[in-house]
Amino acid sequence: MALPHELLTSTLLRARVQDDQGADHGVGHQVWMHPPTHRVLGWASRPTSFGPTRSVWRLNQLRHLQGDVAVVGEIPSRTQQSTLDLLPTLMGAHLYSHDGLALGRVVDALVSPHTGAVGHYWVARSDPRLPGASRWRLQPNVILDQQPGRVVAAVGSLDDLPLVRAGLRTQALQTGQRWRDRLQETTVQAGHRLEDWLHNTPLPQDHGNRGAKRRPRADSPDGDRGPGQEVWDAWEHPPHRQPSPRQDSESYISDQEPWL
Repeated sequence: MALPHELLTSTLLRARVQDDQGADHGVGHQVWMHPPTHRVLGWASRPTSFGPTRSVWRLNQLRHLQGDVAVVGEIPSRTQQSTLDLLPTLMGAHLYSHDGLALGRVVDALVSPHTGAVGHYWVARSDPRLPGASRWRLQPNVILDQQPGRVVAAVGSLDDLPLVRAGLRTQALQTGQRWRDRLQETTVQAGHRLEDWLHNTPLPQDHGNRGAKRRPRADSPDGDRGPGQEVWDAWEHPPHRQPSPRQDSESYISDQEPWL
């Protein structure tokens, strides 16, 4: 079984180490590397028996991975935990911004099992053993300075780093931000629709002075004798009515006999 093109150092630390004869050498315990060149050289495993003895493996001794089992070739080097503590590594180092602000810790690295070159590191804000912790990607070229247990990067905050895996808290913050952005976008769209509606809707005519006499427009489609003109003429100039005979007699009596 061929090795993957890239793997996380945490995969080696979780895997149980077995040689090609099937002998068990315990679970991965610690990564050792050459920090100036950002290269992983190997890792150590801790045997199941109690004691300070550790088995150290070179990275090129890794043959393949079978689930949670790392199959290795040849025999390991034996050393003590006190010696391992002196080996250089960036794993577990505290990360600081360019102005000295503590950002988190370097908790993992993506490496090539063939060359040991580190593609990028993973940074966690809190204890990486806590479930649901977020991970940010730290490229080697962003690192300004590195010392035992301390790394300084050319960033101001973790938000300046790409997010690799969102934890529970980060997911909640991102969901809230998406809802706020969607609400703001909906509000802006509603405002634009209201402006368009007000712009395209004709203003109502002024009918406040309903009792005033209004003459029809001279530019009526039917000319000067439109329906409105006819109604206006009929109201302003009522037709002359001929008096009835009775009305004529009453007027005559009224003129001849003023006492009636």
